[in-house]
Amino acid sequence: MRITRAVCLLLALLPAGCEERAPRFDAPLASGVITLPMPDTQQFDAMMSTGGLVAALQGSGTAVAVDTPTTGSTLIVAHVLHASFEPVILGVETTALDALIDGGYTLVVGSGFVSVFDPVSPLGLLQLNGEVRSELTPHGYTRILGVRDGELSIIGRRDYHRGLFESAIQVGPGVVENGKLDIRPGERDLPAYIRAFVVTCSDRWLAGVAQTPMHLYDVGESLVKYFESNSLVCDEVVNLSGDREALLALISDDRGSIAYFGNPTLPKASVIAFRTRQDTKPNT
Repeated sequence: MRITRAVCLLLALLPAGCEERAPRFDAPLASGVITLPMPDTQQFDAMMSTGGLVAALQGSGTAVAVDTPTTGSTLIVAHVLHASFEPVILGVETTALDALIDGGYTLVVGSGFVSVFDPVSPLGLLQLNGEVRSELTPHGYTRILGVRDGELSIIGRRDYHRGLFESAIQVGPGVVENGKLDIRPGERDLPAYIRAFVVTCSDRWLAGVAQTPMHLYDVGESLVKYFESNSLVCDEVVNLSGDREALLALISDDRGSIAYFGNPTLPKASVIAFRTRQDTKPNT
């Protein structure tokens, strides 16, 4: 149906006018190292080489080990031991940079939500410290990432109920379930994106990103092989939703620098941070 002149004049009063609808949000990519205290002139408009970023993350210290599943892979996985760290789901009010510098956190991983106009608005469940900020949706993202008593779990959307977690967020899709690949090969027919993901294992969590666009099938396949070759008992892998942006930031052991992928100063809606465990937890 042809748009009438009156309708077009009405649309002209709106920000988009009669132009084509804006595409979904795409965050500018950035990676590198920040020396602390951060200078006022710090910019986040350049990309470090994929190998250079891995080296920078690995050079941050020994508290969090950083690895790549295969030689030359653009996937990065950070090993966060249960015995040493506890997870926290952050609200959009706290940026990764603030969490690392002022909040005392060690590592932050996350993404924004897929949204045309507002990538920091949740599309599904968001519960922080018992307060439900956004309700669970029965469609869309299929997993719930929840935190309770210093532990992080990934469950199916249908298994969630109020009171199960202190904080929780609806994410997805699931990539690995019960240690098996949970993505069909046909996912390769969809566009590839950069990724951020979280993995639950018997004695650790893995937090990771894909530095270059990847299909989730290939992410999952690489991770399952990595688990097997390194004798890791890992059951769940979940994508952190956004696909248009990904974030992984690690502060050095001496807290003098931050290696990062994704702009750590921009707010993100789907963010998990890890800090030194306050209680004493034996190795499992």
